[in-house]
Amino acid sequence: MYERVPVFPTEPQPKTELSGYMIESGNVSFQRTALTWLSLGFLLLLYPGVSLIFAEDPANLKDILTETVVLFTLVATIVVQWVMFLLLFVAVYLERTGLGGLGLNRIRPIHFAWAIAFLLASNLLLSGLAWVLAQVGLPMPGEIGLLIPSDPLGQVVWVAVSITAGICEEVAFRGYLMTRLRILTKAKGWLIPTAISALAFGICHAYQGIPGLIVITVYGVLFSLLYIRTGSLWPGIIAHSLQDVGALFLPH
Repeated sequence: MYERVPVFPTEPQPKTELSGYMIESGNVSFQRTALTWLSLGFLLLLYPGVSLIFAEDPANLKDILTETVVLFTLVATIVVQWVMFLLLFVAVYLERTGLGGLGLNRIRPIHFAWAIAFLLASNLLLSGLAWVLAQVGLPMPGEIGLLIPSDPLGQVVWVAVSITAGICEEVAFRGYLMTRLRILTKAKGWLIPTAISALAFGICHAYQGIPGLIVITVYGVLFSLLYIRTGSLWPGIIAHSLQDVGALFLPH
């Protein structure tokens, strides 16, 4: 029996930036499935599209937002977002990466420090942006405050909405959308995934009018940068939830 000896020894393939990212982020076993496309279609087309269709001029909110309507809207938001989370949970299971591949790793004390620092810096920046928009005739609509309930039951539901949005929206727009866009497009960096996910995130808040859409899109970019810098969803989840809960204590 003769032993086969390769004439030209094979050399290991150089690790590209994308392959290095997939290894480090826990996505090396990623397998594209039909649910991958369904999830991306939901996040890029269906969710933003429905938000645009049902977006109402903020000036008209006073006429339609009774306490009952506000409570129904908040509960419906909770249901829709957890259904979205369930869809993505099944998707990452079938893709063989799990939630860890999205950056939902073990929470650590440093994540809280990142979240607080991010809230301070981002709110300062967004306040400046809102001021600039107001100077060019695009003030933030004050009527959005009508979405924040004043009765005790509504406030409890608001806290539940805030926690839901913090978890589900960060998992969806930062964790899933950004990682899958980068992997599927074979992007070398985060520019394209960040831009697309931030725009989709902003459009999903179209009910806040054009100024709100602009501010929330920029906020989405900032959340993306936080996610890229920390490699974890937890700082964004904590900051997002605290930001929304904090709206209860602001004047409207």
